[in-house]
Amino acid sequence: MSSEPARDAWYLAAEKYWVPAGDADQYPVRQGDVFGPLRIAGAEWAAAQIVHPTCELGKRSVKEIQIVRVRPLFEVADPKQQARVAAGFEEKQLQIRPAFAHTFFLAPAEHPEVLAEPGYSNLREVALFDRSHFMPDARVAAMTHDARVTFIRRKLYFRYRIALPLSEVRRLEANRIRNDPSFEGPKPDWAT
Repeated sequence: MSSEPARDAWYLAAEKYWVPAGDADQYPVRQGDVFGPLRIAGAEWAAAQIVHPTCELGKRSVKEIQIVRVRPLFEVADPKQQARVAAGFEEKQLQIRPAFAHTFFLAPAEHPEVLAEPGYSNLREVALFDRSHFMPDARVAAMTHDARVTFIRRKLYFRYRIALPLSEVRRLEANRIRNDPSFEGPKPDWAT
């Protein structure tokens, strides 16, 4: 396995995570977008992030959307652990390694009730929820294409322990976008 992924940052600068609220209506709902609050199996989730593959979201046969729970970063009590969640890395035995692989750091968004503070998705807290809830006007934050690539990369690492360089995940996503006849909304420069 290549050591190249360790040289890539797991996350983007905070200002590159979210589509500006005024432009979000140009973007259909996609993997990585955040919604909330939701009631899941009797529990109140302040927010949830879509992990369902984007290419599946447009299919009429999809009745439920796979989501993961979003939690505020302050719920991680230890400041050192908070820092590792926010970085995605830690130094262990003189090596840089992924830390808290089951988390994806979320920069604050413009939505004051849900993502006013830094947070993280917990990729272990997965649920299915009725797709009718996931309409653009109910969205808390629309993820940028670049941030979505980092989200896909983190998910691949967590689920399969496949450590791909960011450039490879971007190449794969560009290929998917170019070959998706149903793709809607603005395309990233790297996929045209």
